[in-house]
Amino acid sequence: MSGAGIAQVGSWLRDSERRFRLLAFGGALTMFLVQPPADLWMLGWLAPLPWLAIVQQPRLAGRRPWLVLWAAGFAHWLAAIHWLRLPHPATSIGWVVLSAYLAAYVPLFIWLARGLVHGHGWPLVLAAPLAWMACEQLRSWVLGGFTFAALGHTQWRWTTLIQAADAVGAVGIGGIVMAGCAGLAALARSRIETRRAGVLRGEALAAAGIVVATLGYGGWRLATEPAPSGSPLDVLLVQGSIDTELKHDPDAAGDVARHYDDLTMAGLEQSDSKPDLVVWPETMWRWGLVEIDPAERLDEAVVERMLGPAAADADAKQGEERQARARDALARERLDALAVYARRYGTHWLVGLDKQVITPRASGGVEYFNCGLFLDAAGRPLACYDKMHPVMFGEYVPLADRFPFLYRLTPLPAGLTAGREPVAVEIAARLVAPTICYETALPMAVRGLVRTLTAAGRRPDVIVNLTNDGWFWGSSELDMHLTAAIFRAVEVRTPIVIAANTGFSAAIDGSGRLLERGPRRATATLRARVQPDGRRSPWLALGAVAGWGAVAVVTAATVAGALRPAPGRTTAPAGGAVPKEGRRLVPEPRSGRE
Repeated sequence: MSGAGIAQVGSWLRDSERRFRLLAFGGALTMFLVQPPADLWMLGWLAPLPWLAIVQQPRLAGRRPWLVLWAAGFAHWLAAIHWLRLPHPATSIGWVVLSAYLAAYVPLFIWLARGLVHGHGWPLVLAAPLAWMACEQLRSWVLGGFTFAALGHTQWRWTTLIQAADAVGAVGIGGIVMAGCAGLAALARSRIETRRAGVLRGEALAAAGIVVATLGYGGWRLATEPAPSGSPLDVLLVQGSIDTELKHDPDAAGDVARHYDDLTMAGLEQSDSKPDLVVWPETMWRWGLVEIDPAERLDEAVVERMLGPAAADADAKQGEERQARARDALARERLDALAVYARRYGTHWLVGLDKQVITPRASGGVEYFNCGLFLDAAGRPLACYDKMHPVMFGEYVPLADRFPFLYRLTPLPAGLTAGREPVAVEIAARLVAPTICYETALPMAVRGLVRTLTAAGRRPDVIVNLTNDGWFWGSSELDMHLTAAIFRAVEVRTPIVIAANTGFSAAIDGSGRLLERGPRRATATLRARVQPDGRRSPWLALGAVAGWGAVAVVTAATVAGALRPAPGRTTAPAGGAVPKEGRRLVPEPRSGRE
């Protein structure tokens, strides 16, 4: 570049508004690059630097700086969750709307952090992590929570570091990474602000201390892992590769079953010993279960189809008995087909499928559930788990149970009903608890499952997640979903195995190590041998105390700053006139100090 060109660039950068925009959108880019698909995870300790530079500026340049920050956040989230546009044309609307909402956390973070730094004089290494944790905690809770692409998630490969998630959660790990980044920012500023060099180096040293203490805790937790006890649970995870658009094609049900059955049989033939459990992903058995409320009266034509014509002299009591037998026959008809496959596999089988409950209690006469069904080697059903946390706008529309017409505005034919309680089934002397799809992305959902079952004396030895990520065509959503499960395993100190259509099927131990992983958008069978962990964790006992503590501290400081009188002003005395702008009510002290 010529000297004139360099001078032109320098002149451009000296423009404060242009420099501000460069920092805002530069931060959006760097924070995107540390997440999948680029996944430059080690740069996670540097990625927030542009936004931290904005936090430290004495004033924000331009006429609409907060709008610029929101636009930068919007660009970031459009790129980060681009995969949300893939399932259906209508989900492109959700992609834009969700990105617009998530974008608000960028100006919120900078506003909160600036208030702590400039309004209260807090060091950046304290203000930035607290503000960041507060924002991520709110993001994980508002509207049911969205936890993907968290800053702490970038560090999932650093096993020692993420052990602290069992105390502070994934939000807290993000705060630790932000503290490290703020320490680097302070160290860099110490070379420029020589008068404050000692203070800034002290801040950098404090940040380094936080990271070192986290690693020390992680090393201790890894050193105190429980020794293997007893036989591991032997699990065959079956990963097919079927794009989810087939799910709504009734003629494809047989093809999907054959696809998964062929993979299962091939997986079983690879070993002389049977696994303890075979797992199919979410909704890969396309003929759903049927349950009928005893209060529901079946049409006589349905009863005749199941039982044949009634006797001519049948009385009312016999009619009620026929109704009960027909209800049982309809439910058994769906289970009998499943039993054939379970007997072929000759072991326990956990399969993802839908369920319809026909009941007059439902507004439309039917409740729909997303389920995981356990069957034994003889084909007998052992337990059925109903997904407890359906995805808003993906599996249900708020208020549509009262206003069914809302579903006509979406591609959803109907909404899911939330399940009521977790399930744990004993298999090979181990307790197995299922979750479905994005439940592993919800920290409090997994914590609630483990705590509820533990209170009942049935703490799970392993959590099984059934997932259908065929919606997302092998995109970076698969990476983000898997990362969330890694953090859940650490938080609750319980191994998690995943059977995912199109990937990633995986086995994760209680320390967050990725022991097995299937391919992206391809078929596989994984044979995972899972050892229980069973350690207690502060997260299980206390929950998101670190995240909500950050929210409380930042909120209190922000409110206190808003209530504090502006510098150089005081309240007019009772009955006195309000002074004009800039006039003081008391004389300046004569010490010469401001």
